Amino acid sequence: MELESIFEVILSRHREKSGQENVTLETIHTDYLRTEPLISIIYIVVIVITAVIGLFGNILIIGAVCVHRKLRTTGNLFIVNLAIADLVVVSIIQPFTIIGVVSGPQFFINREELCHLVSTICVMSCASSMITLSAIALNRYIFVCKNKYYDTIYTSRTTPLMCIGIYLIVFLTDLPNFLGWGGHTYDFKTMGCSFDRLASLSYTLFLSITIYWIPFILVMFCYIAIYLYVRKTRKLLKTTLDKSSSSNDLLLEARRQENIRMVRTFFIVVVCFLLCWTPYDLLILVDRNDSAPKLLYVILLAIGHSNSSLNSILYGATNKRFRKGYKQFLCMVFCGQNGEQYNSSPLVASYASTHSNYNANTCAANGKLGKSTSSLNVSNSKLNKVEKEQRYS
Repeated sequence: MELESIFEVILSRHREKSGQENVTLETIHTDYLRTEPLISIIYIVVIVITAVIGLFGNILIIGAVCVHRKLRTTGNLFIVNLAIADLVVVSIIQPFTIIGVVSGPQFFINREELCHLVSTICVMSCASSMITLSAIALNRYIFVCKNKYYDTIYTSRTTPLMCIGIYLIVFLTDLPNFLGWGGHTYDFKTMGCSFDRLASLSYTLFLSITIYWIPFILVMFCYIAIYLYVRKTRKLLKTTLDKSSSSNDLLLEARRQENIRMVRTFFIVVVCFLLCWTPYDLLILVDRNDSAPKLLYVILLAIGHSNSSLNSILYGATNKRFRKGYKQFLCMVFCGQNGEQYNSSPLVASYASTHSNYNANTCAANGKLGKSTSSLNVSNSKLNKVEKEQRYS
């Protein structure tokens, strides 16, 4: 199907809005650095700062998961997937936004295919971030609340396929833009290529519901369920520890607390994502006449894209294992440490061996705990499931 020219649509829209037929690209093109220097320069500076932080930070996340043994779990493959999506935003989308600010639409007039490509990458990367966050929430929910199904659902084969499936889903959400429902455009208010928020209200609603609100509902359900489960088992834990203060019980409690801290970290990441993207999502839904000021669009989109630079900071600030992973990775890169010290085997392959070691240790531990009272056995069994993934060593 032949695509309708991006700039023909733009001209048609401007002619209809102004009531003049002599509108050309030259008359609507604006030298942003000359006519709006303050907004343009500040916007570029913010983009550069967030892009540099995001580039370094997301490489740090991927490196930490690869080199730190206790971070190399199947569940953390979703964190790597999220970091890859954020890397795409800071390394592709934001540089092209700078080009859009500096050159305006002129750069894309004879490069419409490039504008379509950038728009598709923009939609896919931003959408995959939210869907990956919902996948992380579902992973934590199954691990904590439905642990007996965890090893069946999340294996070294199925988890990478789930990550690939996320990108297939987000590609399908952008596909209608090539088929006449929706479209891609150069947005004069955000000064970059993206999906055409004015082309079709039905598609904008479809995109918003599919990549934002459905994942949002899933995330809220999972974390509320986890919270209720933890609150329920806290009383059981207190009763268990009152009856027995053995080293096994204390170890299980320590690992349980570590897992709760990891869930809390993921929840903070989700909250920050929602705070960054909800204002812009609501703006494009309500501003159907494109009457909101340009400054508002620039501010809200800059806040949204800045989320791709926050996760590495949040992981490091809220989770000790990521801090250790960051140190290990930086030491390997800058201090010339050899890979043997940090076990630099491939991410997925290492999971199988560490998981096997864990099963052996668990069986031994359960054998000892089996000598305790029946009530203590039940309690420790539940706690052992909750802490299962944290016992890689």
